[in-house]
Amino acid sequence: MFHLRRGAPVVAVAALLVTTLTGLSAATGVPLDAGAPSPTVTTTTSTTVAPEPSTSVTAPPVTTPLTDATPVPDGPPAPDPSPHIRTLLARLQVLDAQHGVAAQQLAAATAHGALAAADASLDQANQAKAAADDALASARQQLGSVAAYAYVHAGGGDFVAVLQGDSTAGGSERELFAASVDHRQQVVVDAQAAVGQAEGNLDDAHRADDDARQAAADQDTQVDAANATLDAADRELATAAANERLAVTSSSWQLSIEGPSAFTADELAEWYQAQAHGSQASVPMTDLAKSYIDQGTAEGVRGDMAFAQSIHETGWFANLDTVNANNFAGIGHCSACAGGFPFATADLGVLAQIQLLKSYAETSPTYNVARADPSLNGPAGCCQTWTQLGGVWASDPSYGPHILARYADMLEWLVARRTAAG
Repeated sequence: MFHLRRGAPVVAVAALLVTTLTGLSAATGVPLDAGAPSPTVTTTTSTTVAPEPSTSVTAPPVTTPLTDATPVPDGPPAPDPSPHIRTLLARLQVLDAQHGVAAQQLAAATAHGALAAADASLDQANQAKAAADDALASARQQLGSVAAYAYVHAGGGDFVAVLQGDSTAGGSERELFAASVDHRQQVVVDAQAAVGQAEGNLDDAHRADDDARQAAADQDTQVDAANATLDAADRELATAAANERLAVTSSSWQLSIEGPSAFTADELAEWYQAQAHGSQASVPMTDLAKSYIDQGTAEGVRGDMAFAQSIHETGWFANLDTVNANNFAGIGHCSACAGGFPFATADLGVLAQIQLLKSYAETSPTYNVARADPSLNGPAGCCQTWTQLGGVWASDPSYGPHILARYADMLEWLVARRTAAG
């Protein structure tokens, strides 16, 4: 936040401090330590102002001299690598979309395999139902034959008469005949039950087949959507590559402060550890990287880009603000300050940075996580892109491009890693 240690023009610094330290700092309790976008000013009087410390964190009084202790170096500003970053992000989108298509195609193959199995089960259920119907018909036919035999032997009488002894057969023959009738009747009853079971199984098979058919159709839709995403990613990559070849102007594409992180927390920690710089942060790098990604995602700020900003601010998490204050973005640290604002934990320090960035990007920000420090508010809506932070978050006009160059290196590593992963 407002870093005079990198030098800002005297008039800009004086105008900023005279108008801002008496207004914004008094209203928010935030010591200003480098070039916030100055409102309209009418004076450049050089004085020494001692703003109030933050009401939410304990900080020593900050004295900001209205002098340009470190002149801005001569020469053109650092080139803005935003167009190249756009190309790298587009390449990552293509890789992710390709993986998405492959995953959806695999899921579709699985769904169609399940549909084929459901079709086979339905066929089996139809065959079982037909067999049960045939068995029932056969059982009824055999029972009918027994009934016809009884009718004949009863001399045109009824079937019951035969069983009651009104036939020419002897006693043992009548017993055998009765047993045969009982058996045939039971066969019919069993066959009817089998038909009922086959009908139930067939209904279940129809429902399962319908569900499998719908699932396969839905998955085909997902494949179409994944292919559409890949097509869009390919188009974005072509556009980004074409724009990268053009001269960079004020209207060129710039990376927004708000947006999704390209890195996962594990990838971010892995990249940092591969640089072999070590860290003096109070938590392991895996935890710190996770905090940047999680807090950034919660507030809609690019957490991996904020991580790149912190590397620039802290010299690879090695400065005194890192060690003593869990402060990774120079918040409250000016050219004449012994240190920046302290935060109780590394997680709070990260959150403060993320939320402060959000307050720079939005005119009326709302926060999704309880404020790390409600008094920390930047010049609302001044900077929607990282490039615009130059001369605002810090006095160096090339502040944004310097951080973006680091981020571009990070993305190069990420593209190579995901390409190798297949």
